[in-house]
Amino acid sequence: KTAKSVRFFFDWNDYLKFYKLGTYWPYTPSIQLLYGLRAALDLIFEEGLDNVIARHSRLGKAT
Repeated sequence: KTAKSVRFFFDWNDYLKFYKLGTYWPYTPSIQLLYGLRAALDLIFEEGLDNVIARHSRLGKAT
């Protein structure tokens, strides 16, 4: 939320504003981004969130 870097056009904060208002997202989302998000979530659920966090922690310490 405090990042000053340029964001891609599908800003989750904007999406949440519209969601809380009970309205639909007024822009056309990139379908490829949604497919990519789904594939990434499938991998996380397959491995298990605790295992993913442990792996990232372990690899972070190795670098």
